[in-house]
Amino acid sequence: MRREHLIESIAARLAEPPARTLEPEDRAPSAVLVPLFPDPPAGLSTLFTVRTTTVRDHKGQVSFPGGGRDEGDPDLLATVLREAGEELELARADVQILGRLDDLPTLTGYLIRPFVGYLRRRPKVHANPVEIERVLWAPLAALAAPGACRPRHVRSEGWSGESPGFEVDGEIVWGATARVLVNLLERIGPLLAR
Repeated sequence: MRREHLIESIAARLAEPPARTLEPEDRAPSAVLVPLFPDPPAGLSTLFTVRTTTVRDHKGQVSFPGGGRDEGDPDLLATVLREAGEELELARADVQILGRLDDLPTLTGYLIRPFVGYLRRRPKVHANPVEIERVLWAPLAALAAPGACRPRHVRSEGWSGESPGFEVDGEIVWGATARVLVNLLERIGPLLAR
């Protein structure tokens, strides 16, 4: 499938059915960016960040770029583009938003709104060393492969339990980030096999 057609097809899959929207209630509104970009010969890839051990929440965890909504953000789309810029120096103009995934409450009191964005080329990122320890790159086809997602027992910041998990470059993608990734693959997985 030609890349332009694939990106149009992904946007259509993200629009139907519409993503689930939840009210924040007593949770802090936040947003993450699921960046997709061409990465020959792998096809489409995405990236994750490994958070430093000095950030306030989710120390040392693997996540998508993003964070909490600031008072100056007019909406959560502005939040995610601001955060991607602060964390990785991704320029807003380079991100074409294709749609969004289901809102997701976390055990740590956040309500995450995931946005899926397309970048025309593999981004040159500059990780903010205060927030990001390193960046992980992953082909979507490898993440969608049978057996790539397995239940994992995880302990972190006073929580212990089972979570869906993916291994990427020696790190475990688990918790809310893994659930966002599962939601993405449920939506667009069939397109990756073509």
